[in-house]
Amino acid sequence: MLLTYSVLQPKLLKMPKMAQTADNGETGCAMAQMRIKDIAAEAGVSPATVSRYLNNRPGQMTEETRARIAAVIERTGYRPRAAARNLRSSRTNLIGVILADIANPFSSAMLEGLSASAAARGCSLMTAISGNDPAKEAESLTRLIDAGVDGLVVNTCGGNDKAIAEAAGRLPVVLLDRDVANGGVDLVTSNNRELVAGLVDALAAAGSERLCLLTEASDDSPVRRERAEAFADELSRRGLAGEVVTLADGGATGVSRLDGAIRDYAGKKLGLIAVNGLVFLRLTEALAQLGPSLPAGLKIATFDDYPWNHVLFGGVTTAAQDTLTIAERVVERLSERIDIVTTTVGDAAKLAPKRIEIPGHIEHRASTSR
Repeated sequence: MLLTYSVLQPKLLKMPKMAQTADNGETGCAMAQMRIKDIAAEAGVSPATVSRYLNNRPGQMTEETRARIAAVIERTGYRPRAAARNLRSSRTNLIGVILADIANPFSSAMLEGLSASAAARGCSLMTAISGNDPAKEAESLTRLIDAGVDGLVVNTCGGNDKAIAEAAGRLPVVLLDRDVANGGVDLVTSNNRELVAGLVDALAAAGSERLCLLTEASDDSPVRRERAEAFADELSRRGLAGEVVTLADGGATGVSRLDGAIRDYAGKKLGLIAVNGLVFLRLTEALAQLGPSLPAGLKIATFDDYPWNHVLFGGVTTAAQDTLTIAERVVERLSERIDIVTTTVGDAAKLAPKRIEIPGHIEHRASTSR
């Protein structure tokens, strides 16, 4: 064995013109062009850092480090070979999806839309449910990234803005329906303010003198906060009385709070708006328990249009979100980012974040008729 090795070794040393594979993923003659490790040595950084720069995934890389790498690339005329670029740009065709609350009918409808849109592009979903737990959401971010997904769709439960921003520094991320505090990440959502105004219009036209927006106990959801703010603005603009009431569940606590709100407005024509489909189901349960104590002329409206909205209360006036189009635009925007990242290097791979609002509409039904 030793003799064989000593004979072969000189032959290996005489093969500089044959393609060899470097440990950094580049292919080609070491003498013919610069390699990633050569760029790294001249820039005073690791090969992994250069690789992140070339793939536009800088993470915590400083501007000074980026400038040094760029200067070396400019000076040497380095260009990644096509085969190496394709190797780095290979895709798993997996999209990671994190949903905050699968019990919310909106989430299940959205998951169906995302799955169909991804399949149309030859992709599959890897899904995680945070259960509105920021710690679980953070774990899911790490787990899906480690699994090698091409990009992430995040319906954040709130409280993870930093972790989401860091994830967006590593791979494409699009937020679904719920934004982060400082923006900076693509968001696809509904035109919530216009939809709130449409529901207030419907209740006011039906003769409601006092309005209540029924919401969940937690205010972590940017969507619920936006709708609550829009509701307050509409009341102020129209000179109407009303308030935001928490309807945490359909049990005794939720019923008691709703009953209290109704009694506070005794003698006034009351209009109720459920902030989302889940709260509407809780409202339905609470109203069933209150029964005969309901005031005459009570009007009801809700967000999220589902089959039961056509039946309950003779048909409920609804702010219908276009969930299919939202899902399509989420996958489309994520695909745009994945395409850019996997085919372009440097500053050209950057896309400015967008807030994309998909128009919904108001379905007028019997619950707001005079």
